[in-house]
Amino acid sequence: MVRILPRDVLRGRPTTATTDVDEAHARISELFCSHELAPRTRTSAVDMKLRSLHRGDVGIEFLDYGADVRIEPEGLQDFHLVQIPLAGHATMQVGGSTVESSPRMATVPPIDRPFSMSWDGGSPHLIVYVRRSTVERVAGQLYGDGTVDLGYGMDLSGAAGRAFLRSVVELHDDMISRPQSMAPAFVQGLLADSMVSRLLMAMQPSAEEPRDADSESRLVRECRELLEKHAFEELTVPDIAECLGVSVRTLQTALRAEAGATPSELLRSIRLDRAREMLLEAGPREQTVTAVAELCGFTHQGRFSALYLKTFGELPSESLRR
Repeated sequence: MVRILPRDVLRGRPTTATTDVDEAHARISELFCSHELAPRTRTSAVDMKLRSLHRGDVGIEFLDYGADVRIEPEGLQDFHLVQIPLAGHATMQVGGSTVESSPRMATVPPIDRPFSMSWDGGSPHLIVYVRRSTVERVAGQLYGDGTVDLGYGMDLSGAAGRAFLRSVVELHDDMISRPQSMAPAFVQGLLADSMVSRLLMAMQPSAEEPRDADSESRLVRECRELLEKHAFEELTVPDIAECLGVSVRTLQTALRAEAGATPSELLRSIRLDRAREMLLEAGPREQTVTAVAELCGFTHQGRFSALYLKTFGELPSESLRR
């Protein structure tokens, strides 16, 4: 899965910071829409950090309230949001439906129904903003019908969700690398439309209940936890199955049905995420790509670089030089 670190979102852009709830409320109302904002604890303070960048009909925000808060918007109406926790958890309530969001599950608020949200402290969000008219236009190009009926949750751990995240990163990097006046209009439109297309393809119909991490079977959850804990060790599929107390076939069937991956593919994805995190945190004089690859269980440097490029859209050496 694509790993996005909070510090990387709109790095270098001005950060609005405040501990005053009223000031935080006013700034977010100005950026999005009217809403109610209240801390969920006895304290009346927040520790909000906000970075925002818009280009045409799309935008990317980094928002961290720094406290447990409850948010009740009046309605989005003319724009869509995809809200991605980069850590921690949040909840969105739409009528009788509840979406528990995490780095594996984004929330997509409705534009024509009331909803409420609860964000836990320690859950910084990357928020993707798209004008409603743009979503409808791209939907018309994709499906021949501009009618948009999105669901409320986007699974970011599957192939379609990962593709959406990669398109967001590509758009993000282009937006911060050059001002709008210097970006060719064709390139801007191509990147924005590609991201919106990926959004539409990753969305679940609103008639279906979105899948969240809690809806996974116990076997798949325990498998993920095992692989996260022992990611750097020599693990074979029979080893994993034995630790979980099931047959190899049972494990493979469950993962393919729920995660869309084999045990080996899931382990490789976790190792790639760890490698990216290490490369972004290290300096080029402190660490080498080869050393990180070996620490993360990749013995073939060329294979590692190819997998890394395919997953994150850049070479390991480029991540190390950031």
